[in-house]
Amino acid sequence: MELSKSKVPPSHDWRTSDADEIARRRLRAQTEPGRITNLDPSQRIFSNFRVTSTSGMNYTVEIRSLAERRFSCTCVDFRINGLGTCKHVEATLLYLEARYPRLFRRAHEDGSRRIDIVPDSVSGALRVERLPNGMPGRLKRLFTADGTFGDGDPEEALEQLRNGAVPGLRISQDVASWLEARRQAEERKTLRREYEQRVQSGEWPAQETRVPLYPYQREGMLHLAFTERALLADEMGLGKTIQAIAAC
Repeated sequence: MELSKSKVPPSHDWRTSDADEIARRRLRAQTEPGRITNLDPSQRIFSNFRVTSTSGMNYTVEIRSLAERRFSCTCVDFRINGLGTCKHVEATLLYLEARYPRLFRRAHEDGSRRIDIVPDSVSGALRVERLPNGMPGRLKRLFTADGTFGDGDPEEALEQLRNGAVPGLRISQDVASWLEARRQAEERKTLRREYEQRVQSGEWPAQETRVPLYPYQREGMLHLAFTERALLADEMGLGKTIQAIAAC
């Protein structure tokens, strides 16, 4: 979609669609110059690129598919906007299309020949994003036929893959943050379990406030206290304030 064919809404208008927001980021990619460096010159299109902004900040963009628009960027905007793109991704695409026009068109039509290992937000596991030549033998021991990681420790599996020299294999830059989030989630589960065990043993008080909590309020308190980001959506009058105080 060319920028000229996209409607870029006024900056003060909050009533925007996803297409509007993507157009905004394309416009910023065109009007805010930056320096783009290929971090793996053996791959011209489906590679990882360092994007240096005019402010001197560095971000890493990962290009996995042009036709399906599968990208990644280390900037905050990419992580939170839900669009699957950002101005750094769009700047990289503009750079590649301008520098390698024929190769870029062919890459859009033919796709990548790389095997990308990525986190799957649906299954909560690692998966193989594409298998251009079928499942290599080294991967068959770790992944199911549909490309989903089987049983076992994903960190150990990744270590095996890094040492296994599978041709064309790339472990997505998103995997590191996914592993860290997974470790943090497990840590919070452990902390909650230890807390409840100490309450049951009498080591810690059964109530956190002078006003005793009802069972559903205690569950709400635990949900708030041991979830990194949590929403308490009880109806009015059910004691959200006391739950929040107890969680604090």
